[in-house]
Amino acid sequence: MVVLSTASLACGATDSSPPAPGETPSAAATPSSPAPRGTSDKQQATGAAASPLCPDPQPPLVIDFEVRQTPDMPEPEARVPFRDPVFGTCVVRVTDRASDLSPDDTSAGLKNEYSRVQSFNADGSRILVLGIAATWYLYDAHTLQPLGQLPFGGPVDPRWDANNPDLLYYSEDTRLMAYNVGSGEQRLVHDFAADFPGQSLAAVWTKYEGSPSADGRYWGFMAEDQDWVTVAFLVYDLQQDEVVTKRDVRGVPGVDAIDNAYISPLGNYFIADFSDYYCEPGQLGTDERPCGYMVYDRDLNNGRGLLRISGHMDLALDAQGREVAVFQDIDTDNISMLDLASGDVTPLWPIDFSHESIGLHVSGRAFGRPGWALVSTHDGNPASSTWMDDQVFAMELKPGGRIVRLAHTHSVVDESQEHDYWAEPHASVNQDFTRVLFTTNWGRSGTEEVEMFLIDLPAGWSD
Repeated sequence: MVVLSTASLACGATDSSPPAPGETPSAAATPSSPAPRGTSDKQQATGAAASPLCPDPQPPLVIDFEVRQTPDMPEPEARVPFRDPVFGTCVVRVTDRASDLSPDDTSAGLKNEYSRVQSFNADGSRILVLGIAATWYLYDAHTLQPLGQLPFGGPVDPRWDANNPDLLYYSEDTRLMAYNVGSGEQRLVHDFAADFPGQSLAAVWTKYEGSPSADGRYWGFMAEDQDWVTVAFLVYDLQQDEVVTKRDVRGVPGVDAIDNAYISPLGNYFIADFSDYYCEPGQLGTDERPCGYMVYDRDLNNGRGLLRISGHMDLALDAQGREVAVFQDIDTDNISMLDLASGDVTPLWPIDFSHESIGLHVSGRAFGRPGWALVSTHDGNPASSTWMDDQVFAMELKPGGRIVRLAHTHSVVDESQEHDYWAEPHASVNQDFTRVLFTTNWGRSGTEEVEMFLIDLPAGWSD
């Protein structure tokens, strides 16, 4: 792997180029920023210490519900931190599509993979980045410099090991593979074809959106045949290197519409997304006739409906450590929370669709800060009509809980432009909720020219 030169970062630095060998990096820091405009003392969260990237103290965080427009500003230089002019957070553009891509990579842009995927490794030292032509890159999480392209590509669902910061797992047809980013060693972890004798499978995977349990031990997979129809669910124990249970789903209604499958954060439940085969209003799926979102015990028994239909969602831990789904409730137009054990649904915040359609994604990946989730929104209008438009914000997981507004995305997502899928922010959060990644096209609708940005929060911001 080629490791590029790195430079120190400071908020407001004006030169993103690495220093010459032996040269001391220099960067001019901006003075401490005032509280964001239009924010009264009662609307501010308590100020916190400086973030690692911006040396000036963090201004009070914005917790109000005023409609705040995206500021008109040029796209920032790569790897030059700055304070968000509206919300005061430390933000930096990490990627540079003009210089970071490999010469033979046809990707038009770079982004974090998805809201439901952990981009940071176990010790927070590296970031996994996706080139939109299904290439994969590694970045240094401290200097934000690119470390090179990884030796695998395609829809392989790469996931970091929960303990070893050098280890990445990825799916390759029916095989679970491992790659050590330090040594460059690749090895086979498990070939699931052996667990399905006499069957010809195309893939065993989570299908883009799934992740293992928080401790990395349990994985929930779906096995697909050569026609890409799901034939079985299985739970794999990485620690014991064995499939602990599997369930044949051939012939089950809606099985050809399963979108993805995965295990819950504590490994207690297996989730299958039949959302393309949604349930009728007032109905939930059953073990015999699944529809919508289904949940099974880890042994793949006791199947029951979670939701009849849902917008985007992610699994998280609430403040009591319970496994919950945080989701866009299509039936009630709320951001809601569902307890996986009891099935109880708790509305958290209403979504105002009276002005225009709002796209919404949730990230519950901050298992080290239970009781919080991250939300990002997008639409095709550069102007904001509600407080949550065109933004990334943190949400406390209780009714009427705190909302902390973090940054405007500057992304315009026109639903009539297929290319604009890549411009959906898909904001995701690291394990302790001190770093947030999001994608933006910075107003370049229809171009696929996207970049990944990082919001750097000081430790203890939620206190």
